[in-house]
Amino acid sequence: MARIVHLAMRADDIDKASEFYSKVFGFTQVKVPGLRNTVRYLTDGTVHIAINQSRSGKNEGPCIDHFGIEIDDVENCIAEVGKYGCEVVSEPGKAVKFRAPDGIIVEAIPIGSKPGIGERD
Repeated sequence: MARIVHLAMRADDIDKASEFYSKVFGFTQVKVPGLRNTVRYLTDGTVHIAINQSRSGKNEGPCIDHFGIEIDDVENCIAEVGKYGCEVVSEPGKAVKFRAPDGIIVEAIPIGSKPGIGERD
């Protein structure tokens, strides 16, 4: 069964945002080897939050970037989302991002993948 495993957001100050979610909601920072220095990864033990640095010049500001759903089969997911006319917005690989019919970016991740799968250098 598919389940939401992470939420990715953009923040102008990732350290301040990380501190906020840690102190207010009790999330703890996850140290992920190879993770870009423009990302902070937090968890409550079940759901992960990736806080990405807002991209300068992109006029996007703080926002929810995407959410990740853990699935059994990435290739099957690509075929299924294609039936709904969804645009794949990343190179298919271990995980894949696509634009759902409502315009929201969804990342399909194989069950058991490590945090930060799409955030490495």
